[in-house]
Amino acid sequence: MKELSKYLLPFIKVLIIPYIFIMFVLVWPIEFYISSPGGIAEVEDLIEIEYNLDKEIEGSISTTYIMYIKRPTFFEFIIGNFSPYTNIGNLTTTYTNSESNQIAFLDKETSVNAAIIVAYEKASEIKTDIIIDYYQRTLVFGKADYLDHYDEIEFGDEFVKVIGDDSQEITDISEIGTYTVNQNEYEWFFLDESGDEYSLMLSKDNEYGLFGITLKTYYFVDQATTFPRYSERSSNIGGPSGGLLQTLSIYNMLVDEDLTHGLKIAGTGTIHYDGTVGYIGGVEQKIITAHINKVDLFFMPNLDDTYAYDNYILALEACEKHNIDPEGWLVPVANLQDALDYLEGLS
Repeated sequence: MKELSKYLLPFIKVLIIPYIFIMFVLVWPIEFYISSPGGIAEVEDLIEIEYNLDKEIEGSISTTYIMYIKRPTFFEFIIGNFSPYTNIGNLTTTYTNSESNQIAFLDKETSVNAAIIVAYEKASEIKTDIIIDYYQRTLVFGKADYLDHYDEIEFGDEFVKVIGDDSQEITDISEIGTYTVNQNEYEWFFLDESGDEYSLMLSKDNEYGLFGITLKTYYFVDQATTFPRYSERSSNIGGPSGGLLQTLSIYNMLVDEDLTHGLKIAGTGTIHYDGTVGYIGGVEQKIITAHINKVDLFFMPNLDDTYAYDNYILALEACEKHNIDPEGWLVPVANLQDALDYLEGLS
């Protein structure tokens, strides 16, 4: 038996060690991110509005998405290095891939509501039968690693109140810092995904003097009183960067004129409740994505001409790098009205 083992052991090593190495390369994640060109998605395929059903829209309005991998395997990392269109960098977030997905879909859900609100309000200026009603919710958007009960608080849980000093109930998040200064532990109340209320005792971190929780206030459409009604189809695309194009497309569905003029329109940019456009990431990959998909017109946030990392400046640099002519194709916008003015000015 020993003799047999003596002869078999070298063969086992030859077989097992490469197998372990291959599995390590294929499976083991590393702390990097990879972003590469993705695709475009027509908003009409995602959001349907029961209004202007006889209207013919000759062109299309699409959001632009990229492929984004957090913690790729060694194999994916190596493959990514061979592509001139791929961007690779160190991953700075401590969130797991599952948590990052939760945040992305929370961003998407709130972005769609913002797009509905802004588009309906704008369209109601010329179509008096359009009604938009919405309500406010304050949700958990971020968690620091020192947050008490980290795993018991979920992204998207709704903040209800916190019992501050002298048993005072605080519901306005802007007042939390004002009143919660004399003691270290407070009782926080939340609503979970099912609408059930729960409470937890949260303490301030000794080093930072903070609770380690980030709250954001969003607006959600009240569909019971909003007219016209709309429905949203499910999608695997997350994040808020499609907000501007969602708003444009929804507005185009509501008004009588077709703003597309038969063009294939795409772009990127978050949308704020006041109609201004916000910063996005992945500029270079989105420019390439639009070019590959033969987009006729591409809207890009133009936030501040003096800011070195302004999206439009980065977009121009990407066009130059990849020999794409931006003239008449890349359109800078600071708000929804800029995009509408440009489209309405097309013949």
